[in-house]
Amino acid sequence: MIRHERIEDYLNRLASGEPTPGGGATGALMAAQGAGLVAMAARFSEREELATRCEKIAATALGLSDADESGFASVTEAFAMPKDTDAQRAERSQQIQEAVRRAAEPPGAIVKVAADVVDVAAELLQDCNENVLSDVGAALGAERGALMAAVVTLETNLSPLKDPDVERLLRRDIDGAARLIEDVDAQVTRVRRMIQGG
Repeated sequence: MIRHERIEDYLNRLASGEPTPGGGATGALMAAQGAGLVAMAARFSEREELATRCEKIAATALGLSDADESGFASVTEAFAMPKDTDAQRAERSQQIQEAVRRAAEPPGAIVKVAADVVDVAAELLQDCNENVLSDVGAALGAERGALMAAVVTLETNLSPLKDPDVERLLRRDIDGAARLIEDVDAQVTRVRRMIQGG
């Protein structure tokens, strides 16, 4: 499991020729790191309740990194199924649809996790210790990266889908992430102005 790996071991696996872990798992880890940074900044700002919230969010994000790796592995296995006969092709197609549907769940959840971190960061910025403003800014940058990873992963999942209901859900998550990225950019601009004394 990713959550129990040494950082160096994870990076070596990430750089290998294997299909997993990939962008979705990496996005989940970025979300977890952002949550950790906001938790630290909250403690320096004497906002323990916000720190506790972020610790729970980080734990959820770590779980999503493992779920994403597992989900994508299932998609890879489904695409590798035999397709020599009509029956095999039908079974393969059904398995691909099911695997893609399951694989889309973690990146969709990453959008929700990132949104939670961004909400906590916004609340923290109302009364934040100025010495940790850069950490909040870095956390927001991590959440932006997580959101971009979720978007491109969800868009990749769209192409083989044939279920319009699942497609609608994915597009909802993609649109939500795009709006949230705009919010993150505005918050980063705010943090930079605060650092500069503006």
